[in-house]
Amino acid sequence: MVGEVETESAALTSRRPVKERAGTDARIVKAALEILRLHGPNRVTVEAVAALSGVAKTTIYRRYANREEILDAALHSQVASPCVPDGLCVYDRVKWTLELIRRGLSNEVGMGSVGALLTDQEPEFTESIREIINARSEVVADVLRTAIESGAIRKDIDVDTAVSMLVGAYLGAYLRHGEVGESWADEVVHIVCPELEPDPQAQ
Repeated sequence: MVGEVETESAALTSRRPVKERAGTDARIVKAALEILRLHGPNRVTVEAVAALSGVAKTTIYRRYANREEILDAALHSQVASPCVPDGLCVYDRVKWTLELIRRGLSNEVGMGSVGALLTDQEPEFTESIREIINARSEVVADVLRTAIESGAIRKDIDVDTAVSMLVGAYLGAYLRHGEVGESWADEVVHIVCPELEPDPQAQ
């Protein structure tokens, strides 16, 4: 009986540090992403992450050797893209992907990262940031390809150009207004989708 209690207590003790470490790592990554989103990669330092996350610098250094490793971890956490929900019509699928772009550029990598990408401030991270943007862009491309195959949109559409135009629509709205509202995706869909529909007379 005593042995069982001791074994259970040891198991709980061993699990607790794992959960605590995961929570600490999450705070570090969240802080790094917030700085990255607002200010770009050059402002992501161990000192800045420690100040924002509340995690001691000594603790951060036990996990990451330098700011480059922190940035790598933060960017890696954003690479994966969610799948488009089933049961949506073409309009709603395009709208969903536009929302994915909006959230990716505003809430995930942020315009601070986009600015760093455009000016190549941190060449070693340019490709990582581009990878995140392209991962979300590929979801848009897949939606358009599927719609072309089903006959829902014109077959003469160049998918790569269409994706660039949709991403560019976000950047254009941000440059002009300083922010992009939640209605942006809906407004773009109602302008763009009718132009993508097949011409009945051409069929």
